[in-house]
Amino acid sequence: MSRRTSNYLYMGAIVALLAVVVIGLIPREAAVETDAERAHRIASGLRCPFCSGESIAEAPSGIGSDLRALIAEQVAGGMSDDEIFDYYVSVYTERVLLSPPLLGWGLILWLLPVLLLVAGILAVLGRRVRAGPLPSGAVLASRDALEDAREAVAMDLADLDMQEAAGELDPATGAQLRAAYEAERDALAATVIEPAADDGGRNRSRGRTVAGAVVLFGGALLLTVLVVVTVRDRAPGDLITGGIASDAQQLDFSTISNEELEETVASHPDSIPIRLMLAARYFTDGDYAAASEQYIEVLNRERHPEALANVGWMLHLGGDSASGLQLVEESLALTGELALPHWYLANIRYHGFGDAAGAVAPLDTLMAVETLPEVFRSLVAELLAEVEAAS
Repeated sequence: MSRRTSNYLYMGAIVALLAVVVIGLIPREAAVETDAERAHRIASGLRCPFCSGESIAEAPSGIGSDLRALIAEQVAGGMSDDEIFDYYVSVYTERVLLSPPLLGWGLILWLLPVLLLVAGILAVLGRRVRAGPLPSGAVLASRDALEDAREAVAMDLADLDMQEAAGELDPATGAQLRAAYEAERDALAATVIEPAADDGGRNRSRGRTVAGAVVLFGGALLLTVLVVVTVRDRAPGDLITGGIASDAQQLDFSTISNEELEETVASHPDSIPIRLMLAARYFTDGDYAAASEQYIEVLNRERHPEALANVGWMLHLGGDSASGLQLVEESLALTGELALPHWYLANIRYHGFGDAAGAVAPLDTLMAVETLPEVFRSLVAELLAEVEAAS
């Protein structure tokens, strides 16, 4: 395959790739979506924050079901896509987004394949090009350079033939150009390849070509994956970068007051995730009466492990260790993945019933959790040493 032909193939691949990107950037033609279809599309673009990497649309857990119901309520309530995405970003940060927004770390992810493409194009096109006619008997550093020059002058003569046949050149100009091209062709016929540098120059040229092709392919693959993933679930009329607002437009959950959360709960009384957020806010602040009210509302709708464990702990703190122990054990029977119920169980058994031996197992379970925060681990280790000494 000639050098010029390979260049054409490279450029064709680049043009085709850019065409794919441009098509992906064109907003989809607006189509009518049902509320259910829109809710599913939005849920497909959000990561379930309490699951194993699934989208909210695919999460099999009860929390996933709750979040799907909440999204359906938000859609039915007239919230826009931007408002719904902003809400989840404000609560769970940008990690909840399955498609990277065009800002922050998402901007880096989008620019990386583009930079790879540019590097590949420069490497492919950076090979030696003909500088002009060569004098007779000239010495070239590589066989590739000679082939390029010969191919270029042959293309020039062929173009001249077509221009003369089409009547685009007057006879005098045509004759002058033909004499110059033929003289260059004759000069190239007498050109000598410098033996010592031929193999190295050719290898360097081929090396640049291979490197450029690899970088170009890698950038193309990464960019194509991003295009396919983000185009798949974008809304009609949306660009490929999605409809996520800028940092200045996103909500800061820390600025949302308890009263505003109360209003949200009042407008979505069956939304367990929102009630849990409000209850956790009160629980962390030590307002156990308000937290209990929200947790009880959750338990009236679902035996949720977090609500069971925290209500059990508050009962223990209020002096009813027996009822507290029952709820904490029920929480652990539903799922053992939460750390706090194990901590509650150990403390209730030890401090509530004087059962030091019974407190060892839940504390051992916590010590085996590799992701346990070090501050929490030190508390667990301290209590474990105490109960082991007492048992």
